Amino acid sequence: MGSAAFLVICIIVVIAAGFIQGLTSFGFALIAMPFLARIIPLQQAVPIVVILSLCTNLMVIIDARRHIDLKKIWILIMSSLLAAPLGTYLLLFLDEHILKSFTGIFIILIGLLLLLGKSFPVKNEKLAFVPVGIISGLLNGSISMSGPPVALFLSNQKVDKNTFRANITAYGIILNIITICTYAYSGMLTKQVFSYSLWLIPSMLIGVFIGIKAIKKLNEHLFRRLALWVIILSGIWTLISVL
Repeated sequence: MGSAAFLVICIIVVIAAGFIQGLTSFGFALIAMPFLARIIPLQQAVPIVVILSLCTNLMVIIDARRHIDLKKIWILIMSSLLAAPLGTYLLLFLDEHILKSFTGIFIILIGLLLLLGKSFPVKNEKLAFVPVGIISGLLNGSISMSGPPVALFLSNQKVDKNTFRANITAYGIILNIITICTYAYSGMLTKQVFSYSLWLIPSMLIGVFIGIKAIKKLNEHLFRRLALWVIILSGIWTLISVL
C-alpha cells in the first residue's frame, strides 16, 4: 500500500471514530482499532488508539463538564481501578475466547432488550455503581472492554444524554491515563507511536468536533437508540474477533 493511500485510510477511519466518540462519548476504539490494526502493527495501533481516545475524551469533557456527577462517578472509578488488576487473573481460569464470547453475547442481548423498550431500573444508583465498576474493571484488565458495561447501565437508567456523555467521558479519561502510563512503563510508547498519533490528531479533532455539533440536534430518544446500537456493535465486534 502506498504511503498516500495509507494516510488517507487512517484519516478517514479516525474521522469516523472521532465522530462517533463526539456523538456518544464512547466507541472510538470500537471503530478505529479493527481498521488501524490491519494496516499498522498491533503493538503500535493499540497505544495510538488509546492516546487518540484520551484526546477525544478531553475534547468531549470540555463540552460536557457541567453535567459530571462526581458523587456517582468516583464510586465507579474506584471500583473499576480495584478490580482491573484482578482482570488479568481471569485469563488464568477462563479461556480468552470463552470470556469474549460470553461478554459479546451478554452485551448484545441486554442492548437489544433495552432497544426494544425493556429496562430494569435500579433505585440505588450509587450502590449499583460498585458492581458495574467491578465488572468494567475486570473486563478492562482481561479483554480491554471497560466501556460497554457502564454504557449499558447508564442506558438502562435512562440517564439524560448530557449526564451520560459527561460521566462516561470522565470515567474514560481516568482509564486512558492509567493505560498510557502502563504502556510507557512497558516501553510501548515509541517514537513511531507518537509520530502516527501527531499525524492523526487533526483528523480526530475534526471528527469529534462534528460529533459534538451533531449531538445538539439529537433528542433524548434518538441519542439513547444510537448509543444502544453502538453498544450492540461492540458486542458483535467482540464475537467476530473470537471467530
